[in-house]
Amino acid sequence: MSDRDAPPPPRVLQEVNRDGSGNRLLLYEIEGRPALLKVYRARSGRAREWAKRFSYLVLERKRGVTARERCALERAQLALWRRCGFDVPALLSHPLPEGYSADTATWLEYCPGPTLRSVASDRSLPIEQRERELARFGETLAARQRRVLETGELGLVMKHASLKHVLCHAARQVHFDLESAHAAGVDVRDALADELAALVRSLLRAVRADERERLGAALLEGHADPKLLREIASRALDGALRRRLQRLSDRLRRGELGKYAALEWVRARL
Repeated sequence: MSDRDAPPPPRVLQEVNRDGSGNRLLLYEIEGRPALLKVYRARSGRAREWAKRFSYLVLERKRGVTARERCALERAQLALWRRCGFDVPALLSHPLPEGYSADTATWLEYCPGPTLRSVASDRSLPIEQRERELARFGETLAARQRRVLETGELGLVMKHASLKHVLCHAARQVHFDLESAHAAGVDVRDALADELAALVRSLLRAVRADERERLGAALLEGHADPKLLREIASRALDGALRRRLQRLSDRLRRGELGKYAALEWVRARL
């Protein structure tokens, strides 16, 4: 193949850290269409990975430590979400470039656009537009919560939930960063409570204080199932010594913008 026929080099969207850890994101053009190559890398040295594995299994009760585990887990999660009708980047089937392995690299649909967190906080946009986006997100969240409770499928709950993990791509809201997941045996109601707390906290922290009520109300109104929201929030706010200790720690460390404060904010408005 001549230099003229060779494909253009990829555009680097995200590079590894100085110590070689972290993921890489490379944007290619294949047959005239963009394709994103996500290359999973170790997050720390081997000794720290073993310590992290213990923390994940015993304390945090989640999966996804090594680069190989996260790569396989995210592929499985993306496939699950799409089967269930929830919007995530599509998995692409292109051959990998030379030097990359399917154990630690995955082709993904490229979905450029601002995150929902950025949209919610962007005061240059009409607040009515931001309300519509949050209401739409709330509607999808309600559908996903109901599906989780019906099926017991932990894989449909975002472990690292945040509005910054939702892309506003064209007319879509695309969830991404599914390379971690709850460990088997975690109660789905606990998982949903933690997810709801993280999502609401990310909204309240993103927007200015004078807009929190209006934009938060848009998300809750879009959800349109106050009984379900109340049940999920109460799971974390009521009972259980472990939860009471977590609530106290959360308040001391994060004050009014902690996860439990976010759930109290939700419950007070239902």
